[in-house]
Amino acid sequence: MFLSTAETGLDAKNRVSVPADFRAQLSTDPQAAIYTFPHFHGPYLEGGGQAFIDRYARDIRRLKRFDPMRRTMEVAVLGATKRLDFDANGRVTLPRDFIEHAGIDKRVMFVGCGTRFEIWSAEAHEKRMGEARDRAASLIDDPEMAAMFGGEEDEE
Repeated sequence: MFLSTAETGLDAKNRVSVPADFRAQLSTDPQAAIYTFPHFHGPYLEGGGQAFIDRYARDIRRLKRFDPMRRTMEVAVLGATKRLDFDANGRVTLPRDFIEHAGIDKRVMFVGCGTRFEIWSAEAHEKRMGEARDRAASLIDDPEMAAMFGGEEDEE
């Protein structure tokens, strides 16, 4: 599971160090790499390992073959995804168009989101994090959400 947020830097060759705990999450795959694409919801990249892209492909295949949503998602996700292989130092090279989409300059944020992660410019991430905290605070005031997140203790 991808957890936490880590800041790293983009070098002159467009290489970025993938956080060690993210690499460890991917290391169980003998073909370890990350799969990422420029997300259509905002200026960030969404990524993960082989299971991440397999899940997207499987979900897209569940749509009828000529369904416009399937065609759209095939192009927007599968057609835009690139496999990024690690170098000996745990870095990947971000494609120029991905860097431009996310507005990345030098500081790069890897944000764990469970089974996937997001890659943001530091500036955009700071703004998004503030918005997410505000939204979470307002959601927790909703009785249904409060029951989900503030109810009884987890049973373990």
